[in-house]
Amino acid sequence: MSAGSNRLGVGLRFPPVTGQGWDWVAGVDAVDQAVRAVLLTEPGERIGRPVFGAGLRRFLFQPNSLETRAQIQKAVADALSRDEGRIRLEDVSVVADPREPTLLRIGVRYQVPPDPGPRSLVYPFYLDAGAA
Repeated sequence: MSAGSNRLGVGLRFPPVTGQGWDWVAGVDAVDQAVRAVLLTEPGERIGRPVFGAGLRRFLFQPNSLETRAQIQKAVADALSRDEGRIRLEDVSVVADPREPTLLRIGVRYQVPPDPGPRSLVYPFYLDAGAA
């Protein structure tokens, strides 16, 4: 494991893969997984970290409007800035899918210093919980 991996951390792979025992992620992969965890977590779910997470569930059943998308963008940017100090957040975008009226694509662009390469994640978020 490199010094950069040690600095960035090591954690259990999530979600776990059944039948393969414990699997670990390290370095930039651990950070990528942590970014996704921020999006998937509701405040109050983590013991000892009551405000951790983007809290996206509060947007379920909201209209697919500019206002809703702006609120989601702010919630994601605020949560990542607060909860994931290993990244340099470059952009958060929330785009409506023209073919599915309840689907939003949450795009996150970031860097993991000292790695010069850009990282990105596109997270599908359904405003209608039953669509996923």
